[in-house]
Amino acid sequence: MIGNTWSYILYLYGLVIDSLIVCDNSDRLSASSVNRTEYMGQWYFLAAAAPSESRALETFKVMDNAEFRVQASTEQEKLVFIATVRVKDGSCVPRKWIYILTDGSTELRTEGHPDRTTELFSSKCSKCVILKETENNISRLLLYSRSPQLEEEFIEEFKEKASCEGYKEILEIPQTLDYCHMEK
Repeated sequence: MIGNTWSYILYLYGLVIDSLIVCDNSDRLSASSVNRTEYMGQWYFLAAAAPSESRALETFKVMDNAEFRVQASTEQEKLVFIATVRVKDGSCVPRKWIYILTDGSTELRTEGHPDRTTELFSSKCSKCVILKETENNISRLLLYSRSPQLEEEFIEEFKEKASCEGYKEILEIPQTLDYCHMEK
């Protein structure tokens, strides 16, 4: 009898907690219907989140900072991402990849990575975008901003989104070194 009562109390406690934590899924954007020119230009990578002990953030742990430029491709359905990553040892690593936008799809595909899907999410921060990358057994959220510095309320919003996705590991990119110079 005590066991049943205890189970009932824990169940009610769970319902109360679930009702207090509201995860809004309406912030997902359709990749094929976004205004592509709105995303062109300079971006800074500020944070990432993933499930605990998933190793999904290992790639980012060596970074001090990263600056991206999004530009149009000669092909309408593609966006080119060019990045310079400042590694904690001070070196600069250039990166380039191409996102493919498919009409009617809510996701982006990455050229050369057929198993990777990327979803876009809106944010209360008008100069931010949140991406969710999924590839094989790896899933992570990425926060980008037009500015290298972001107000704490928007970092907290990202952390709440991560929590709603079930991601417990949060990595804020340190940004202690100068940014690398991007090639034009």
